[in-house]
Amino acid sequence: MNLESFSIETPRLKLSGLKNKVESGVPVIALHGWLDNAASFKPLSHYLSDSRPFYALEMPGHGLSQHRAGSSSYHLVDNVVDVLAFIDVILKHHNVDGKAVTLIGHSLGGIVCSLLAASSPERVEKLILLDSLGPLTDETEDVLPQLRRAVAKAAKFKSSKMTIYPSKELAATVRMSGIGRVSRDAALLLVERGVAEVEGGYSWTSDPKLLFPSMLRFSEAQVEVIFAGIECPVSLICGEAGYFSSYEKLKNRLSYFKTLKKHLVKGGHHFHMDGDVLKTAELMNEFLAE
Repeated sequence: MNLESFSIETPRLKLSGLKNKVESGVPVIALHGWLDNAASFKPLSHYLSDSRPFYALEMPGHGLSQHRAGSSSYHLVDNVVDVLAFIDVILKHHNVDGKAVTLIGHSLGGIVCSLLAASSPERVEKLILLDSLGPLTDETEDVLPQLRRAVAKAAKFKSSKMTIYPSKELAATVRMSGIGRVSRDAALLLVERGVAEVEGGYSWTSDPKLLFPSMLRFSEAQVEVIFAGIECPVSLICGEAGYFSSYEKLKNRLSYFKTLKKHLVKGGHHFHMDGDVLKTAELMNEFLAE
């Protein structure tokens, strides 16, 4: 499918991303990972079915979407309400009010999609998770240290200039070794929507406050209850060298779901960009067609 840029005003924020040109049908909505943007779904878009409206949505503070107000923080669950507001707008646009959408989420995007599917099960028809199986957790004894770190960071924050890179190529080089290492080609794609031209070069468009530690995290018991509340079919696709292979705790979460199909493909955390993209798309198309 061919993707084009969009920006949509919702009752909460102006959100941007990439979409196809299909106007009929119930939309498929894809959410990127932390500090990534909608361009992360470009490699997959060449192989995904083009039969329904497809939106690669950029969450607040990412890509070209609006940043939260200066006094606001980026709480994980706020994204759920933002995505629901977006869903309401596009369902009206496509004349399918009241229909349940399909959600695709990579990493942070998958966490947000999971929380949305659990909290509003009537809104989600199917859920595809890409190397994503829930948020980081804290047990009781870790809550206060985490809170102290987060409050101290937020209290000291002052708006400052982002790092300026003399070229997009250098920005891509830095991104290659960032969160979830990616290939040069993948990094260049993310740079397309992830940097803006400024005096002296280019800087990232993402809100610096996205780097703040979380004020509060769920406990593992809470994650179990939330995942058990997901009623739609779920397809989990992971990279053989992705995060799922690194954290033993994630393996225990497979049992939290009522219904789950798990697949492994070649690649790391960003396998949907620079791993076995074709196999990933085939698994997704098969699941969407069921």
